[in-house]
Amino acid sequence: MKNYQCNKCGTLINSQSRPAVFGCPSGGHHQWTDLGESGNIPYQCSKCGTLINSHSRPAVFGCPSGGHHQWNKL
Repeated sequence: MKNYQCNKCGTLINSQSRPAVFGCPSGGHHQWTDLGESGNIPYQCSKCGTLINSHSRPAVFGCPSGGHHQWNKL
């Protein structure tokens, strides 16, 4: 399983494959970023507040607040 986040609306999904792009509440299509394998280690982005459980430090690309995520291990 992987963590995916839309960099437009911030929706976070844990899925085996890239989620469908249709129906972004911010308008148009979702723009999914693969944040990496899900796991048991909690991380939170200090910019957008996203909290995920990951196998290792998540990818930094696609922060909904702009630029890159700034992950902190909790």
